[in-house]
Amino acid sequence: MLIRVALSIAGSDSGGGAGIQADIKTFAALGVYPCTVITAITAQNTSKVVHVLPIHPDSIRKQIESVISDIPVHAIKVGMVYNKKTLSVVAGFLKKLHIPIILDPILAAGTGKNLLLKIYLEEFKSELIPLSDVITPNVREAEELSGIKIKSESDIIRCAGIIKDLGAKSVIIKGGHFNAKNYVVDTLVDNEGKISKISSPRISLNQTHGSGCNFSSAVTAFIARNYSTVQSFMMANKYVQESMDKLINLGKGIPVNAPLFSLYDDAWRYRTVLALETSLEDLLEVRGFRDLIPETQTNFVYALPFASNGSHVAGVDGRIVRSSKGFKASGTIRFGSSKHVASAVISYMRHNPLIRSAVNIRFGKKLIDTCKSFYPTAEYRRADEPLKFKHIEGRTISWGVSEALSENPRAEIIYHTGDISKEAMILIFGHNPFVVVKKVKQIIKLS
Repeated sequence: MLIRVALSIAGSDSGGGAGIQADIKTFAALGVYPCTVITAITAQNTSKVVHVLPIHPDSIRKQIESVISDIPVHAIKVGMVYNKKTLSVVAGFLKKLHIPIILDPILAAGTGKNLLLKIYLEEFKSELIPLSDVITPNVREAEELSGIKIKSESDIIRCAGIIKDLGAKSVIIKGGHFNAKNYVVDTLVDNEGKISKISSPRISLNQTHGSGCNFSSAVTAFIARNYSTVQSFMMANKYVQESMDKLINLGKGIPVNAPLFSLYDDAWRYRTVLALETSLEDLLEVRGFRDLIPETQTNFVYALPFASNGSHVAGVDGRIVRSSKGFKASGTIRFGSSKHVASAVISYMRHNPLIRSAVNIRFGKKLIDTCKSFYPTAEYRRADEPLKFKHIEGRTISWGVSEALSENPRAEIIYHTGDISKEAMILIFGHNPFVVVKKVKQIIKLS
């Protein structure tokens, strides 16, 4: 297996949202092996940077030498260079290399603290920008580097031209929003002067912590994987937009970007679907299950670990139904395919997040007596349901499960005996679908 490697030369963020920590997560999420050189240690959180300790230039030099002398690096990202000594030692070493360099001009943290001392801005422009294959300033950073105020899209292009004149081969300016209030435009002017633009929905937040680091490190990762600058620009934009849909409010300050969310989400969705598919195959072989299917049919569900709504719950599309030859699944496993049983699992997870799977079966006195003999059981009465919930789709079951658990927090079986035009039902819960099928088999065997 050919491993692609990216090196981040940047500061450490103790809050984990930006800097080296964000770069490592983004490189890893995009299939690139991360190496690091730490230029400064910052004490910061989501609200503020309280302390900056620059790393000694000799240590920075030795970190770079150690990586480059041993590991084949395919792209380098440069982030925080706090002072003259730091930027000079980094620039001095990078001059010797023939590796694509992506420069993220970290002038200040999202929380406002300067991360490049302003008195060294000219040295930054003269020593580091000429080494960059791609530079990725946001609008404010581009204004400081170019010396012009950006008020229009034409100013973006003029600003990029000035930065290219400083020596950068390609310039990406992030976050222009002029005539369109709901959209932002990222602009690339490449080494041939070709202009590319991407328009994205504007996040209704003043700031996010780490999104700039994630973008530049995503560009670095794609370039390390041999994509062109234009391709890297487009894919990095898409990647960051997806991660910004899942901003995390960790602390008291600005939200944090989640660069690994897509990786985690894909992995959990795959595992969830695979487990439910395997368990469904087992359930469809259970003799006697046909007799447990209610008039409204059955669904069998499994939720993601941090599920909060029905779209996070996988179920059988079209439910499990009786057929002339027995019973069958009407469709495939799909997220969002269940309303009622999914609502039951979501409600249960609010009490115990480890209980992520359930199946519904018909109510019968013999069945419920068997359930009570082997499993903690609880009942809720639909007649007691508050009027405000009765006409809201799926809300009854959510209320009912919560009511039942308030009576018996350990209940693994929850049931109700019906109401006017409402079929009585039993819900069987478990940590995962394998446990649920095992319970179904035992209930059938002993009923």
